[in-house]
Amino acid sequence: MKKIRFGIIGAGRLGNVHAGKLALLDEAELAGVYDVNPDAAQAMREKYGVKIYHSAAELAGAADIDGIIVASPTYCHLEGIRAAVGANKALFCEKPLTRTLEDASEALTLLQAYPKVFSVGFVRRYMTKSRKIKQLLAEGLIGKVRYCNVDLPFGKYARMYGDWFTDFDKCGGVIIDMLAHHVDLANWFFGEALSVYAAGMLLDPVQELPSDYAAGIVKYKNGVICNLMCSWQRFGRSGEIMEICGEKGALVMDGSDIITFYPLNGEKQPIDVSTAAEAAKGVEQVNTGNAFLIEAKHLVTAVKGGSVKDMPTVHDAFRSLEIGLAMIESARSNSVILLPLKQ
Repeated sequence: MKKIRFGIIGAGRLGNVHAGKLALLDEAELAGVYDVNPDAAQAMREKYGVKIYHSAAELAGAADIDGIIVASPTYCHLEGIRAAVGANKALFCEKPLTRTLEDASEALTLLQAYPKVFSVGFVRRYMTKSRKIKQLLAEGLIGKVRYCNVDLPFGKYARMYGDWFTDFDKCGGVIIDMLAHHVDLANWFFGEALSVYAAGMLLDPVQELPSDYAAGIVKYKNGVICNLMCSWQRFGRSGEIMEICGEKGALVMDGSDIITFYPLNGEKQPIDVSTAAEAAKGVEQVNTGNAFLIEAKHLVTAVKGGSVKDMPTVHDAFRSLEIGLAMIESARSNSVILLPLKQ
């Protein structure tokens, strides 16, 4: 059986995460790497035995490379997308799609009718608990959804000035990077967004040490109101809660593998998504730790021509980024921003 051979653009933290997951799959292998940092590329070569390439275009154009994984810094994503599309290769791009609306619009143009596989790194879609929430909402367990709260503090932010992750123009701060996952989940659960209002620090560089905070409200066309809070701080709590409230109760998803159901006029009930009952229904168990592996399996299956359900698309990536950019615009202008954004 011919293995699907991938090349990775970007040998940093996420590049190594994806490389490690590919190494666990019999159907795929990592064959090449490109990184502007030669030491990073060399480290990946020594660990996985891959060939080092000297540009994104050279890697994508290699005849023995079947697919490209873009794991470079956010502001460099378009370079990898252009290279992969130019070489007509299957493509996976880490989230967010790009840093700017201009770059995202070009990516959307390149990819919306692209004949090869494309997906984006919204890894939380592959968690059993996220899929279970999607199922329960569709079944009407809590009735008509009214509002959603996302609480996403991170108290271990350690980046220092000089790192691209502290440059707002390059990373987009906590809004574009960290919150992108939960914005995608909200879009997946609730549909198309209508408007955005937000306030945020936007990685204000006057701070002695980098930190960030954002709070926003996204209103969806179906009436759902989504309240979002996220932070990068150097102390305090770290956590993850998504609370969805409807007319007949609430569903709460946190960092564990248990969903809590709060029914109207009843006692709260744990829904253990790792139970044998779920497995018996054919639901593959995916927790936070192995979601990246399932994401890799889905990518390989799609490249081989298999059917994959709910694989994030370029439109999903664009919609998540658009809401993030609208939050930034709102924070700067202190005004409600209507969607879609004007390109």
